[in-house]
Amino acid sequence: MKHYYIVLYNLTMENIKDKKIILFDLDGTITDSYPAITTSFLYAIKDYKVNLTDEELSSVIGPPLKESFMRLVGADPFEAWDLTLKYREYYNTGGMYNCKVYDGIEDCLKSLKDAGKRLCIATSKPEPQSCEVLRHFDLLKYFELVAADDNNYTRPTKEAVIKYALELLGNPDVKDLVMVGDRRYDIDGAQSLGITGVGVTFGFGSSKELRDAGADYLVASARELKELLI
Repeated sequence: MKHYYIVLYNLTMENIKDKKIILFDLDGTITDSYPAITTSFLYAIKDYKVNLTDEELSSVIGPPLKESFMRLVGADPFEAWDLTLKYREYYNTGGMYNCKVYDGIEDCLKSLKDAGKRLCIATSKPEPQSCEVLRHFDLLKYFELVAADDNNYTRPTKEAVIKYALELLGNPDVKDLVMVGDRRYDIDGAQSLGITGVGVTFGFGSSKELRDAGADYLVASARELKELLI
């Protein structure tokens, strides 16, 4: 059956297939990391008497961890940092592998790379863990670089992460770039820098969330993403 991606805006003077550099979010875009992130989050807050819904747990995937601890359990900034360290304790000792690659993603990455696209990761996850997850699934070979936060959270927003990616790439023209992600943070970060935003609806953000954030395109599968970009 033929699949069609959704064009949300008429992008004047632009053909997305001509764009040379594709930035990818990691969690919710490359990998279904719900079990890895939520079990690590629950481990960190085990001493807090809170009951979180599935929707609240899903909301942890995307924004910076400190923000989620403050929002969901009422932690102050110092407590949120301690909780982040507890989260890492669980995540770094095996929790990170409790995820899977979305169907069709590797084929999409290989096809994009074979077509001459430059592929990069732009994620709020710390760089060591990001590289390890990609290496574990043998996906690191498709990416020119991994632009991420560090363990001290010096790049606390997706905009800051994307700016870091641009620096590593030698500050290319933003008209040559696309940002692919599943949450509004990805689209907001891209929009703030004049970069085309593609929302994937197979991750953790809804179509409404991505549309409201101003995504230029929506795709429902890795196959549709490939058809959109090449």
